[in-house]
Amino acid sequence: MFDDLLGGETSPSEAPSADSAPSVYELDERGMSELLGLSLSMVRTKAREGVFVRSNRGRYDVHESVRRYVSRLREAASRNGSPASAASDELKAEKLRLTRAQATAQEQKNRLAAGEMVAVSEVRAEWVTVATDLRSQILAIPPRVAARAGLNLDAAVILEEEMRLALEGLHDER
Repeated sequence: MFDDLLGGETSPSEAPSADSAPSVYELDERGMSELLGLSLSMVRTKAREGVFVRSNRGRYDVHESVRRYVSRLREAASRNGSPASAASDELKAEKLRLTRAQATAQEQKNRLAAGEMVAVSEVRAEWVTVATDLRSQILAIPPRVAARAGLNLDAAVILEEEMRLALEGLHDER
């Protein structure tokens, strides 16, 4: 029955008998390779790792080797997909957030370098300069108007007060 599956490579001295333990089936590297769908080098690697059990020179104990190989596959699968990997998932999420933040920062640096963006501090400094100049120009209006229109001193003072109130109102609305 197993001879067909295993390619008829059982040891004659280990033929099953009614009163003995299950017999040991052996395969060479090529047989293990074909049985498990692995390359010959992978069979040799698994043997060096102790996953595949050598029973004789160049031959492997199929039962024990397959049992160990399946056990190793189960362990790997449980490590990769178990709920115990919640901490690993958190770490992956943190790494993803860090990577996104680094990408965003680099994009901003590139846009600054290309002149597509300007720093907030530069914009703020420019607007402070514009606002200061505008305030000076507006506060210079009452004396000029008073001189040109021949307003008395009281009217000029009222006009200046109204301008200052308007400017303070703008400042308070911020």
